[in-house]
Amino acid sequence: MPACPITPDERADDVLMNVANYVDDMLVKLYGLEKYYNLKSKDDLRGHLVLGLAPHTAAAIVGRIIGFSKNQSCMSNPMWHAAQRRDCEGDETCVMLLLEALIDFSRKFLPSHRGGTQDAPLVASSTLAAAEIDDMAFDMDIVWKYPLELYEAAEQRKKPGEVKIEQLKVRLGTEKAYYNFGFTHNVKDINDAILCSAYKLLPSMGEKVEGQMWLAEKIRAVDSRDVSRLVIERHLIRDTRGNLRKFSQQIFRCVSCNEKYRRPPLAGKCGKCGGRLIFTISQGSILKYMQPALDLARKYKVSPYLLESLELTEMYIQSIFGKESEKQEALGKWFG
Repeated sequence: MPACPITPDERADDVLMNVANYVDDMLVKLYGLEKYYNLKSKDDLRGHLVLGLAPHTAAAIVGRIIGFSKNQSCMSNPMWHAAQRRDCEGDETCVMLLLEALIDFSRKFLPSHRGGTQDAPLVASSTLAAAEIDDMAFDMDIVWKYPLELYEAAEQRKKPGEVKIEQLKVRLGTEKAYYNFGFTHNVKDINDAILCSAYKLLPSMGEKVEGQMWLAEKIRAVDSRDVSRLVIERHLIRDTRGNLRKFSQQIFRCVSCNEKYRRPPLAGKCGKCGGRLIFTISQGSILKYMQPALDLARKYKVSPYLLESLELTEMYIQSIFGKESEKQEALGKWFG
């Protein structure tokens, strides 16, 4: 479990310690029962059961805490991540103490709209079935060393399928699907590495994209122009258009009584209490990726079609919100 000293997020050991103490207080004061966790230190968390739940899903998997590292990452068997429908490429996940989830969970707490069942442990698996996890994990190499034939095939530019390397999928249905996975490099200390991804440390999306493109330019095997296209098409423009669509379909909320309206009343205020009405989708969520996407497209000279598509999207946004006459900048821009 992550207990990173440099991350901007809270450490897992601090959070789980506080949650365990909260559960114990609730058991004693609310239910009249004995404490369950009864922790004296953070080390006492080791051995306790947790639920792992990936974002936008509703099926959790039981796990067990075996310790804490200084890395801002959740280290576990790759199949445990795959059981959450995570493909181990750096996506975030959620870990909660099992007892806290069992006591505090109720469907009555969930929103009634279609997405209300996401990010909640509606079901939990206590046993991991290797054949039922995300099939991307089946392609994981499990050999202790790679044969010379692999490197010769790479030199000859052969396709990956032409070289036979033992992978997890050949062990499915057997006991060996769960243990004795090979690795090629020993590690003396798992903390002797990058502790926290630059993606989490960089504050703005613009800086994150700039860092990614800086790296792409350094790697000869990477086509930086194609990387910029992928970032724009699969993330920036997709999120911008999605948020724009949600903005046009949004409801309005009263800040005083939380009453919601599909359309704002003609009086311009809440018909129930007279309170002020606000958007539920902000303008900023639509604009935040527009300029980074345009800057990326122009710098790396993406296809005219993609650039024009971005410019048309920008024009459409400006037709709704107007063109910014003033732009707020961070003070750091004018120094150093």
